Amino acid sequence: MRLKRGLRVEEATLIGFLVIGDGSRDEAIMRALLHRFNGEKALLMPQDRPSLGLEGSIRMASELIRRFGRDVLIVIDRERFSGRLLYGLLRTYFDEYEVKRKSGGFRSIWVKKAGKSANLYLVIMGWKKAIEENIAVLIREVLGANVKPTKEAVWAFLRAEAKLHVSDLIGRAGVEKLERAFGKALIRLLKEWSGRTKGP
Repeated sequence: MRLKRGLRVEEATLIGFLVIGDGSRDEAIMRALLHRFNGEKALLMPQDRPSLGLEGSIRMASELIRRFGRDVLIVIDRERFSGRLLYGLLRTYFDEYEVKRKSGGFRSIWVKKAGKSANLYLVIMGWKKAIEENIAVLIREVLGANVKPTKEAVWAFLRAEAKLHVSDLIGRAGVEKLERAFGKALIRLLKEWSGRTKGP
């Protein structure tokens, strides 16, 4: 799958939308993960700034669903996530919602806004803080190296020792290793989306 910025793509290739709750590194990681699957399909990323936080991400998802009635995937670091805040925001920004699946760092929520319904997927990265914890697991899985799961240690290792871009690391990983690093629910969702011929 491709990640495209903006709001334009051929209708037949559009799967849904991606909203990043954190920074540009999360975007690079998601772009690489999407690339691992069907290259003909596309997710659009309409945001103009890389870090929206939880409320900004839910607000944007609400607007996208109201306008287009398509599924939305939100990716956010655990340090910026609050379950209590999430449910308050769902009540604020959607007319109806129903949590379909809650598994670790993955939420699948059916939502309705202005007569249009879609699935809102929320992926919470990291076990304590951030997506670098997921990348540290992937480094161990692919390269056999134990790296401290901090932003500084992970990016320094990839740059200086492994001499790899994160997209190359993800490209080397098999599906099982990706599942161990990012969770089965996210990887299964991406596999499912890559098999669609049209959106929902």
